[in-house]
Amino acid sequence: ATRVLFFGTIRPYKGFDLLIEACLALWRAGHVFELAVAGKAFMPIAPLLDRVRDAGFGERLVLDLGFLTEQRLDAHLRKSAIIAFPYRHIDSSGAFLSALHYGKAMVASRVGMFAGLDEGAVSLCAPDDAGALAQALVMVLADAGMRSALGKGALTMRARVGDWEAAAAQTVSVYEQASERVRQA
Repeated sequence: ATRVLFFGTIRPYKGFDLLIEACLALWRAGHVFELAVAGKAFMPIAPLLDRVRDAGFGERLVLDLGFLTEQRLDAHLRKSAIIAFPYRHIDSSGAFLSALHYGKAMVASRVGMFAGLDEGAVSLCAPDDAGALAQALVMVLADAGMRSALGKGALTMRARVGDWEAAAAQTVSVYEQASERVRQA
């Protein structure tokens, strides 16, 4: 089955409850996919997981709750087809920047840094709206070509954004130039 991944710390602003609502609506409508949840919860999530089980879709949950090692996170990112960022609000997201490297389709709320992203790289939906999230998810779930195009878009965006090593090298270069100017003054 196609796998949707929600990963990282689970906090109220990250919209995990919206994702559960969206998945339940899609499962009830007959869509078949797995939801993998990987990360440490900093809010009560048992009632949300119970709603999935009570609705008869517990076997579609893949849970890896708690602190994630890099190897476990890497395995989840590789196995997923779609990565979900249903955030209610956000300035920036280290999880998103990490996910770019995997070239996977991503669905995100149109908030914070996500609002300005190229929709050729990320499928965006209205924030705080489980129905809009379900609609965005089903479009990507139902269309392998769209998943592939979004994944390629993510890799293109990653190349434009650069990586942490490039950022570190640029930072060191700026410090070296500044130090040289101070010495020459």
